This record gives sequence, C-alpha cells and structure tokens, in this order.
Amino acid sequence: MPFCYYYCYCRCEFLQNLAQSKSREVENEKLKKNLQTQFCVSEIQKTCLNNEIYGTDISSECWVQEAANLKHQLMAFYNSWNFSKLSSFPDSSHLSIDLKSLFADISVVLKDTKNQPVRQLTLPDILSVLSDITMIEGEAGSGKTALLRKIAILWASGTCPILSRFSLVFYISISSTENQQTLSDIIRKQLVGSTTLLNENVLEEIIRHLGNQVLFLVDDYGETELAPEAIEDLMLNNPANRVSVAATTCTGTGRKLRKYARNVIGIQEFPLYSSIYLCRQLFSHDMAFVETFLLELISSKTLQAALKTPLFAFALCVYWVENPNEKVSGDTVICKAYLMHNMLNHPKERDRVKALISSCGQLALNGLIQSCFEFTDGDLCTSGVNSNDALKFGLLSKLTSQRLHPIYKFFHPSFQEFLAGIRINELMESTDSVQVEHATLYLRQINTFIKIAGRYHYFLKYSCMHSPKTTSIIISYLFDLMNNSDAYDCQVDTTNHLQHHPDLANIEEIISLLSSNKQHFLLSFVFYMLLYFSIKVAQESNSMTECAPIILRFLSGQDLSMDLTSPNVELCRFLKQYPEAFSMIRSLTLSVSGTECESDLDFVHNDDFASHWDVQTVDQEYSQAFQLVSEVFQKTTPKNYLLRKNVDLSNLVFNVGTSKSPVLKIEVSGHIIDWGTLLCNLMVFLSLSDRIELYVKCCPGFLASVRMCIEKYVDKFVKCSICKVGLSTEEEKLIIQMSSLETLEVTVSHLPEYLISHLDRFQELKELILTCRLSDEWDVINILPDGFKKLQHIKKIELNNVNLRTHSLQFAKFIEHFSNLSCFVLSCDCCPEFEKLIKTLSQNRQIKKIHLSGLFITNKEILDLAAVLPSLTDLVVLKIEGNRCVDSGGLNALAQALPSLVNLEELYLPSGPAMKESAIVIIRQFKHLPNLKNIYLTNNVLDDSSLMALAHETKEGNLSNLSMLNLSANHDITQAGWRDFFLTIDNLASLTELCIARVYAHQFKTDPSTLIALVQCVSRLHRLNKLIMHGWLLDEKDLEMFNAMKQKHPQSKSFMLLWQWILPFRPIVNE
Repeated sequence: MPFCYYYCYCRCEFLQNLAQSKSREVENEKLKKNLQTQFCVSEIQKTCLNNEIYGTDISSECWVQEAANLKHQLMAFYNSWNFSKLSSFPDSSHLSIDLKSLFADISVVLKDTKNQPVRQLTLPDILSVLSDITMIEGEAGSGKTALLRKIAILWASGTCPILSRFSLVFYISISSTENQQTLSDIIRKQLVGSTTLLNENVLEEIIRHLGNQVLFLVDDYGETELAPEAIEDLMLNNPANRVSVAATTCTGTGRKLRKYARNVIGIQEFPLYSSIYLCRQLFSHDMAFVETFLLELISSKTLQAALKTPLFAFALCVYWVENPNEKVSGDTVICKAYLMHNMLNHPKERDRVKALISSCGQLALNGLIQSCFEFTDGDLCTSGVNSNDALKFGLLSKLTSQRLHPIYKFFHPSFQEFLAGIRINELMESTDSVQVEHATLYLRQINTFIKIAGRYHYFLKYSCMHSPKTTSIIISYLFDLMNNSDAYDCQVDTTNHLQHHPDLANIEEIISLLSSNKQHFLLSFVFYMLLYFSIKVAQESNSMTECAPIILRFLSGQDLSMDLTSPNVELCRFLKQYPEAFSMIRSLTLSVSGTECESDLDFVHNDDFASHWDVQTVDQEYSQAFQLVSEVFQKTTPKNYLLRKNVDLSNLVFNVGTSKSPVLKIEVSGHIIDWGTLLCNLMVFLSLSDRIELYVKCCPGFLASVRMCIEKYVDKFVKCSICKVGLSTEEEKLIIQMSSLETLEVTVSHLPEYLISHLDRFQELKELILTCRLSDEWDVINILPDGFKKLQHIKKIELNNVNLRTHSLQFAKFIEHFSNLSCFVLSCDCCPEFEKLIKTLSQNRQIKKIHLSGLFITNKEILDLAAVLPSLTDLVVLKIEGNRCVDSGGLNALAQALPSLVNLEELYLPSGPAMKESAIVIIRQFKHLPNLKNIYLTNNVLDDSSLMALAHETKEGNLSNLSMLNLSANHDITQAGWRDFFLTIDNLASLTELCIARVYAHQFKTDPSTLIALVQCVSRLHRLNKLIMHGWLLDEKDLEMFNAMKQKHPQSKSFMLLWQWILPFRPIVNE
C-alpha cells in the first residue's frame, strides 16, 4: 500500500471504526463458537448471545468470558485430589476415599408431600430429577456429602450425558461459609480462588442468562441455625432465576428447606452389601482381615444393624487402620469411632461435645432401664440435653413427620447402650458418693441372668470398656449373683431389645429351657457365660490386672471345660497369663468333637421312628401337643458360619510349674479329620495334671492315632472310658499300659478279650464297667484272669448284657474277694447262681447300691433278694427292673423286707401283673423308709386303688423327704383315680419333680375336673419346679388355667411344664 494511502487510512476516523468493527466481529464469532462448544446452549440462547455480543454492553462480554473461565476452573477443581478425596475424620491421614474411583451404592427413595416413599431411585434417576430445588435428606453420615461431590465429579468428567444439560455446577458447603459472604465470595473461596474476576454482578448475569443450566449443590443446609443470606436469597429468588438447586439436610432439620423444594429425596439405611464393598476395597491388600470381618458380620445381627450408614462403615475401617492390634468386637468399634468422629469434626468444641455426651448418656441410661428408645422434649430436659446441640453433633435424630410433637432417638440402640455405658462409668468413678450410689442402684436392676444375657448384655459390655474400676465392680457384682436364688428367675418383662438384637433370642430361650434344672445344667451354663464375659471385657478394656484376682476367685473349686477343636481364645490367653488358675480349679475338661458324632437324640430325627408308632389323630384344639422335631431343633440350634477346623494351639505354652490341675479330663467324640493338629494340641495340655481321665465315644482309631501322647504320659491315666468304638489288639495293649488306671469303662459290640484277660494288671482299679451293645453276647467271666480277685481296691462293678449262663458261680466267687465293693450293677438274661451271688453281696457291709435288670429277674430272684435285704441295712439305692414277675409271693416277701432298709433313698420297683397285685402292700411299707427321696412306680404297676394308697401315705407324712416321684406309663389309672389322687396327696414339702407321663400310644383328653384337681395339687407343692405329663392332651383354656396358677406358685420363676411331644412326624388333625 502506498504511503499516502496508508497515511490517509490511519488518519481517517471512519476507516478506523470500520476496521475495529470488523476485528470485533471476528473476535465475537470466535467467542460465540467457544461458548456454543463449551456450554451446549440452545438455539434460543444462541440468538440471545448473538444479540448481546453484537451490542455495545461491555458487561455482556465480561460474563461470557467469565463463564468460560469458571467452567474450566470448576472442572479442574472437581477433578483434583483435594475435592475427590473424602475423609470423615479431618485429623486422620491414615485412610480416605477417592470418590472418583470408589463410590458405594446408597439406598434412595423419592418422597411425596406427606413424606411417604414413592419409589426407589438409582443414581441415574437422582441425576434426572435435579431441577428447580431438590431436597436431599438423610441421617448424619448417610452419604449426603459424598453424593453431592460425586455429582460434581461426574459433571466435571464430561462423560455423563445426563449432566451435560448443566453448563456450570457449583458445590457449596454451608458449614464453610460465613453469614456476610456474597454468593460470588463463597464460590471464590471454596471453589476457584481469588484469581478470578468473578463478582456479584457478573455472577448475576451468568445466572440470568444461563438459568436452569446452572446447578448449585448446597451441602449441609440447616447445619447452622441461619444459612448465609446469599444462600437464602438463592432459594427465595429461584422461581425468577430458574437455576437448579440440590440441597442436603439432616433428617428432622429440613422443615424450612421443604417449603422451597419441588422434589424431596430421602437417603435410607446403607445397604449391607455396600459396607462389605467398602471393606473389601479399603483392605484389598489384607483379604485375611476381610474374611475375619465378614465372619463376624455374618454371625452378628447387631453389627449388621449398626452398619446403617456409610459413615459407620468408614469409621470402622479408620479405627482398625489406626488401631491394628486392638482386639475389640465390631459393634464396640463402631460406637468408639463415631464418638471419635464427633470430636475430630469439632476440634474447637470438644469440651462442649464431652458435656453433651455425658448428658446424652444420662438420657440413654434412663431410657435403657425403662426399655425406652424414643424420647420427648421433656425427656431431654430431664436429662439436661440441649436438643439443638444433640442434633448438630449427630448424637440424636429428630423425627417430626406426622407428629404433633417431635420425637428424638439415637441412631441405633447399640449407640444408646454405648452412651449409657459411658454414663454409668462416669457415675462409678465419681468422687461424689451420691453419684456412686445412683450407679449402684442402676446396676442392681440387672438382677437376673436372663437380663444379663439378653436385655442388658450389650450395655454391660459397653460399661466395662472405659475403666478398670468399673469393670471390676461389674464383674464382681455378676459373680455374686450366682449365690442369689432370685437371679435364676426367667421371666422377661419386655422383648423390645430382640428387635434390635435378634441374636440374643437363642440364649434367652436356652436359659429358659434350663431353668428347671438350675442345680446342674443352668448353673454350668451361667458359670461359663459369666466367665467368658468377664475375661473378654477385662481383656478388651485393658483391665485384666485389676480383674484377674476376681476371676481367679470365681474359678476356685470349679470344673473348667474347654473345646479343644474351637477353644475360647480369651480363656486360653487368660490361663497362659495366670497359670495358677490350674491349681485352683477342681478339674479341667478338654472336649474334642469330630464329624458325624452320634447324639443320644439322633433316633428322634430318623424317619424310621414313625414306623414304630401309629400316627395319632387329634382334634384341632389339641394339635399343639405335638411339635415337629426339625422345627424345635432349628429354633435352638445356633447358626455356625465358621469352617469346622481345628485351631492350632501348639505355640501355647503354660508355665504351670507346680500349679497343676487336680484332674485333666479328655472327652473325644466323632470322626477326627485333622489328627496332626489334635496331637499337637493334646501335647500342650497333657502336662497340666498328674491325673488324666480319657473318654472316647464314636471315635474309631483314636487311641492308635494319639499313641505317642498316651505313651509319654501313660502312668498318669487314672480313668479310661471307651464307648461305641471297636478296639484293635494294639489299642487294647495300649490301655493295659495305663498302670495307674482306677476306672475302666468299656461299651462296645465285640468282646475285647485281650483287655479283659489282663485286667489283673490294673492294681489300682476301683471301678469296672463292661457293657455289651449286643444283648447277652459276652462270656466275660470265663476269660477273667485269676488275678482279678486280687484287686483289693474295687468299689464298683457294673456288667451289662453279659452271658452268665455257665459262669455265674465263678462270678460270685470273684465278688466275695472285693471287701470294698459299694456299688453292684448287673444286667443279663440268665444268672443260675443268683442266690449265691446275692448272698455274697449281702456279706459285704460296704454295699450302698444294687441295680438289677434283665430277663433273669423272676419270682425266685425276688425271693432270693428279699431274703438278704435285712443284712443290707446301709443300702441307699435299690433298683429292680424287670417284668417277668407273675407271682406276688416274691414281691410280698420283698415288701416285708423293705422296712430294714432304713437308709434307703432311691427305690425302683419292677413291673408286671404280680407287681400290680402287690403294689398296695409295698406302698404301705414306705412309712418305714424315712429317707426315701426318689420313687419309681412305672409301667402299669398302679391302678386307682394303689394310687390312692400312695396318696394316703403322703397325706400321713410318711414321704416328707420325697424329692422325685415317677408314676409314668400307668395306663390303667382312670381320670377319676388321678383326680382323687391329686386332691388327696399332701405333705410333700421337698418334692421338686413329678412325672405322670403316658406313652405315645395311650394319650387321653384331660377331663376338666381332673385338671382342676391337678392345678390345685401343684399349687400345694411349693417346691415343685418340674411337672412331666406327656400324653395328657391340653387345650388353650387348660393352659390358661395352669399358667394362672403358675404365676402365683413359689417356683414360678423356674417352673417347667413338659407336655408336648417332639416327633419327626405330624399328627392327623381333625379340622
């Protein structure tokens, strides 16, 4: 271009304006294309942009450019680690979640205007309903923050078509704002920093032009009493602004937000599979730990229920990461971690949080004692709880929907129990005697074992987690309850706790079933329940130093048992730390249960059982007298999800020194698979005592497999019991090596000839029990060594199903050498020289028990026995089982001899027609037997008249010491006979058990007058706690009458009525 032209161009204003206009057109076209690409604007908005861009307003250019910059900055921020990293514990750097790669499913529902669920929503559904104002409510820690952040991250990824409709997405945390901040100030501070030119005017222009293409994700709305004014304006002006807002709020605090909301979304309980997913992802490097956690989770309903929010699942993981060596159950960890979360999330208000925990603990404690899990404002006021603070710090939830007055509750009953435990610990540790007395009063309300095992189990557990002083006080109190008879009361005031802890139902049912046998089974069950509990809480709370002396005193003089296949780990650890416990106990029993272990009740499960009995036909009202065995055992059999494998204890070393157990018992049953581990485990314990008792049942090859163990300690075995196990010659020889054996018990099918022929090797033998499982097969006496008669320490001989056809005289000659014999039991089909045998026994003044049974008992044998009874004045137990007595002469002679047995405590009489004739004569002799405690008159030996004779004996006070009366299977007694009997009997102050059962094939409907007489009878028997009356059909009205009496009975707390059959088949019911 010539210079003149250039000069003119530069000096010409018109040409300059024209050039600038063309340049602006080019730049604006570039910017328009950029906005179209970046924002995906609609055609209408493109037109709007055209109009604004070609206008002369500078602010229009500013908002467009600033919007483009904002988008880049927001995407960069949302894709950064600082935003996608989520840690619920700010002060913890050990564990965090990257929301870009890890996001667990949450359960979300869309709600209607009445706050009722409409339908379940998936994540795509949630993204689709984000328009206008959407309210997202959920409990503290339910995943609200994670959900909003995940939405922002998905938008920033550019790969989510559902969110592509939004040009800008702003994530704002209300808890990080200040009240005087403007909206642009909040965005600059939280999202994009101070380098941006964004101001309030530009932001207003962006919102005005983009409208519903802008999404605000407002977190923690309602967290503070007043939201920033800018946020409130955003909500109020939204109909004009047309932006989309998704705001989260805690359940119970969203009343104001609900006024603005078009959609309401509720976050429900966290799915259990999502908790498992989090655990697997966060601990993918340690799958063994994951497996342990899953096993505890599967077997604990309480732990499953506690994992109701992502926060609790995450808190559990954080706690385990920061405390890898702490062995605390999962439910305790969740509560500890949750309180830790509150402390860490409010570092400037820790004292305030601590005070609130204390007052909430008082509220929790009061509610727990009253079985209350929902609270009013009045309850909170009584306990000194500030409701606003409790909601703010997440200790309580507030329920207002469809209620006149708000209701408060803890996030889970376990957390309520945990806070109650914290509070009672504070009271017990207080220097104020009044507070200590309050704690004692609370503790004394937990006064029965069924409360300890059920309703207050977790409360007691959590109470012991805080200080050695509290732990020692509580376990001492629990141990002392064993000496309180009222503690065995099995009445349950409420079952509310089972809704939250369904895993406690089984143990409550077991205690109830055992309650009538509290002197045996229940005492043992309660002992181990308290022992395991005390050791576990002492170890978990690091209070063992203070609690060990208390536990050791509790163990003193007790019989201690341990499952060697799956031992109680806490008990093993305690015994290792305090080996002196072994010398304090009375005995230690190690049990080994293999597979296919035969149970004494296995026949009940067998379908062939039905072939022995006709299926009964009953009316509908009596059908409850029959229970299906599969249903009954299913209720009481706990589920075991663990693989059945032996635990290796070979590294467990007890430095007992001289602190050995007086007796070590080894009980083995079933087929053993892992012999190697069993052998190692046995070696650990065999050195703990100098007296070992071995019991083997249904475990073939056991003796041969552990031969090495036995041979090392062979001189320490004092008892050997072999049941239902075939013995090889090598195993018989191994038993013979037990030179210190005092008791030998063998119950097998085939005669162990080598063992029996060498019985004289056992110079210390005191008890010999031989039982042939096949009737009358063993010719034992013929192979007994001559030296057998030299065993001078023999006190008990028991031979069952043996063959004495040809050697009964030889047996009598053996018996005469045993001057210390006190117990004689014989069961056989034939004993020709019984007269000589019984005369020999009568010459022994030590005899305390005689038990005879089998087909050999006829009239002659009864006469022979009657002839020598006057010489057996010290006899305590006389049992005669047989039904071949057809002549009453022998039984009459027996009756005449009975008065000489002044020390007799137990009498079992034979059956048969002759016995029925002589029953009255025998019963009238009871007045001469003042020490009688147990009487068996069974199997059709009584009729109406003899039953009344028995009733008159009781009424005259001749059976005042009787504790058990068995009258079962007397089917010739009429209902009138029973009625008169019940109305007559009296003066049985010591009677604890009465059996009037009938066999399955002889059931009858109980006549109302007979039942009334029975109920009146039981009401007079103040110590009776067990009534067995199978075969007496009862309807609902009968049971109501009986239960009404039972409530007033002195033994109502432990009374057991057994009347229902448990069978493998159902009866035929007449509809």
